Amino acid sequence: MIGNICLNVTAPEVSLEAYADRSNFKLYMGDSGLLVTQIMMNSSKPGTDLYKALIFDKLGINQGMVLENVTAQMLRSNGYSLYFHEFTFDPDKKINENKYEIDFLIVRKKKICPIEVKSSGYRSHKSFDNFAHKYPIKIEDRFVIYSKDLQFENGITYIPFYMTICL
Repeated sequence: MIGNICLNVTAPEVSLEAYADRSNFKLYMGDSGLLVTQIMMNSSKPGTDLYKALIFDKLGINQGMVLENVTAQMLRSNGYSLYFHEFTFDPDKKINENKYEIDFLIVRKKKICPIEVKSSGYRSHKSFDNFAHKYPIKIEDRFVIYSKDLQFENGITYIPFYMTICL
């Protein structure tokens, strides 16, 4: 569990492993604290300044990456294998399809549950919306993992990071 492998699935089907593309994967660290330490290792800030930056949310690191890593760690701790999905879609039916990605997929009640991790801008989730348009019959619940309070809006359950373990 030093690293957690998240495999791309070529089709979001209930049997995710059957569609896993082992040549396309993301690798998350099993210890998010170690990840942050590695990121900050080359920081020019002395120790005290680093702690102040952490407290006042001024670290200047990619928080999305860290929060995605934390989410991966909690999903694995809860017994889920890690999968994501890359897809192309053109909601306007034009010639150009755009590429989108869903951060994580889990299965509940024999249906797919897409999960998006947002460190900011949680109201905008094009990948999520286009996934729901492309695969409407296959979806059970949709989850956005973010830094605010628990809420349910427009068919999406918004879950604070610390509640990811409840999935």
